[in-house]
Amino acid sequence: MRSVLLVLVFPFLAVNTYSQNNALADLLAVPGTEVMDVAVPGPVAVETFPTYEQDRKPGKQLSNANGVRVLDVVRFERDAKNNTYRWGQLKIEDAALEEVYFGFRSASVGHNYLMFAFKGGAKLVVEVLPWKKKGEKFDPIVAGNTGKYDLVWNMVSFDSFLETAVGSQGLYADVYPMKLSREEKLRMLDVAIAEATRDYSGEKYNTLTNSCSSNALKVFAKATGHHLVLGRMLPSVVIKHLKARGFLGEPLHYDSSNWNKQ
Repeated sequence: MRSVLLVLVFPFLAVNTYSQNNALADLLAVPGTEVMDVAVPGPVAVETFPTYEQDRKPGKQLSNANGVRVLDVVRFERDAKNNTYRWGQLKIEDAALEEVYFGFRSASVGHNYLMFAFKGGAKLVVEVLPWKKKGEKFDPIVAGNTGKYDLVWNMVSFDSFLETAVGSQGLYADVYPMKLSREEKLRMLDVAIAEATRDYSGEKYNTLTNSCSSNALKVFAKATGHHLVLGRMLPSVVIKHLKARGFLGEPLHYDSSNWNKQ
């Protein structure tokens, strides 16, 4: 089984997105064991949230003690034949965090997300998406600005993210290493997990004010104290401004030629 990559992703205007405190002392704990996966059950027989698209679901943080977290409702690989995903638990250690990435995925105007890479190869994506009903098309202009869609935070292994976005949908994905201090990277992880696992029931997705891009930037602002004010909250514009401010390094690019060779 390939290593798990957790990525936090925040959708903004992504048309048809893939089918779309602890005390600082704890965060700065001395590095210990490497990240290990918790045994993960296979797809459940009965769907949870059966009226919604099954590629995105609210996640949970089951525990967070001594710098070790156990996350639940994390998306893993897809069964291509049945088009179902495996959902389960992932254990990560704060001290094993190696890198934090700000992501961009193509399709329409694009999509922003966060990705966290750990010692041992684990990678986690954290993202915000419109929680669409099954078979529903995403309309970012009208419906996306009038409260039609619920908001959902999605926690996904990077392998699963790439398989869907690149392998299945033929898109491309870039991840930019963030030029942050060790303390800021740890706070990025802490804030992202807190946001992704809080109670946001009843909260609506909004293309301009509560989207993949705005939420990724909210995590960035809370963790670093840097606030990026943009006239147009488009994923590509967010990347451009973060690069201009010196917060992003050179991207790792994934497309049909290399996505399954990482």
